[in-house]
Parts: sequence; structure tokens; C-alpha cells
Amino acid sequence: MNRIFASAALAAALGLASVPAMAATDASNLSTGDAKELCTKLKTQFDFLKPFKEGLPYWKTASEEFKTGRQDCQKDKPVVGAEAMQSAISDMYVKPDTL
Repeated sequence: MNRIFASAALAAALGLASVPAMAATDASNLSTGDAKELCTKLKTQFDFLKPFKEGLPYWKTASEEFKTGRQDCQKDKPVVGAEAMQSAISDMYVKPDTL
């Protein structure tokens, strides 16, 4: 009986591994307006993740990268900022939000 469950679990895992991952929105292809909207969405996602991720080994690097991206978004460089924010969220092992 355990072999049946193990076989089923292995088949399911292999099946999921063959499904292509959905790529995050490539911020470099966004208009300025869309990039600004994405910056807002990513800030909301980061704020949600903060209490769960703060203090983990990758937190400091990811939060500094996110801060840089947020500053770029505020300095009328939303495309560069959105890319940095997406990268920071990815560094926390979370798929960044998209438009």
C-alpha cells in the first residue's frame, strides 16, 4: 500500500516538474505608466511579506535591493525600479506580482 502512495506521489511530482513556470512580467518591456502601477503592486506585496521574511538570512540583501528599487520608482525611473523590486522579492523565494 505504501508503494502505491509513493508511486503516486512520484508521478505527481514528475508531472508538476514538467509544467513550465510562468515568468514574471518583464518590467523592461513595460510603459512608464504600467511600470509605476507595478511598483505600487510590488510595494504592497513586499509590505505583506515583511513580517514573515524579516530576520531570515536573505532579508537584509533583499530589503536593501527593494529600497533601491522603490527609490528609483519615486525618482521617475519606474522601469528600473520595478525590475529591482521584482528581483528583491524573488530573492526572498517568492514569485513577484505582475500586472
